[in-house]
Amino acid sequence: MMRGIDNIGICTADLARSVAFYQGLGFSEEYRNDRGVLMANEGVRLFLFATRKPNPPPVGRELGLFDNSPGIDHISFAVADVDALYARLREAGVKFGGPPEDQSWGLAWSA
Repeated sequence: MMRGIDNIGICTADLARSVAFYQGLGFSEEYRNDRGVLMANEGVRLFLFATRKPNPPPVGRELGLFDNSPGIDHISFAVADVDALYARLREAGVKFGGPPEDQSWGLAWSA
């Protein structure tokens, strides 16, 4: 019987940079092996692993969702204060398309 999602795998071109990014979001390294790094934060677990493709092309996604290629489209994180997190990440150099905006479904979105 399924009890939940154990982890979500995220392929990256720069494993060290991705680990640092998720540490900035409050994740900590749960374990590391020759395949990648498992990051955890309050029951959310992400398995980060590096692509073997040299210079992979960037992946593009459309905000409207329905014109994107098949596959996992996005991961949403619940946070206590999205504006404070946005400000902290901007100060750390994370690039955004704009500040968080309230949406009709009651949540904030930042691309």
